[in-house]
Amino acid sequence: MQSLCKMTVNDLMKTPSFLLALGSVLVLVACGGPVPNSDAGAGTDAMTAETSTRADSGSADSGRDAMVNSDRCAASDMNAVSTVGCNGFAMGMSAANTPGGTCTGGGEPMPAGTCTTPMTECLADAMMPGVCALTCRGGSTYVTTGGCPSGSRCFGDTTGGFCYRDCDATHPCGAGLMCDGEGSCVPAMAGAKAN
Repeated sequence: MQSLCKMTVNDLMKTPSFLLALGSVLVLVACGGPVPNSDAGAGTDAMTAETSTRADSGSADSGRDAMVNSDRCAASDMNAVSTVGCNGFAMGMSAANTPGGTCTGGGEPMPAGTCTTPMTECLADAMMPGVCALTCRGGSTYVTTGGCPSGSRCFGDTTGGFCYRDCDATHPCGAGLMCDGEGSCVPAMAGAKAN
């Protein structure tokens, strides 16, 4: 029984299906669950995802792998413009009433205003021109990818934020919008992001 308790999940997966079922039950009952796979020695094992990287120190007794935040758009309000294009650039101009396009605000009772896409708000006062912005997952920094579509970044905080389309000299904003000092398209009349 002792040798079964030391089996890893991969070891159990290599046994014939009959023994696998029997071995799995015995391990779960006798040991309280299978032993996690261990590292065979020094080396670098890495799993990269869009917003995180799992780095392995390489030692067999190193414990759990560490999660390291690697949001390519992470920035403070002091250096937000440095991340323009970190999530790519949008192709073409956004149509009115779609994310990144112009809209007419609906005020408190109707935050979507004239925006037609779900999870989008028209960032403007009632009956004023604004920009359609998707809601996003804010992060620990003022700017993140936040799940925004390609060509935009999430501006906000840990409670959430809005996706603003990126802009620069070669990627202008559409009609009724202007590029602000943070490299994002905002309503031309307001000249800044809505709070």
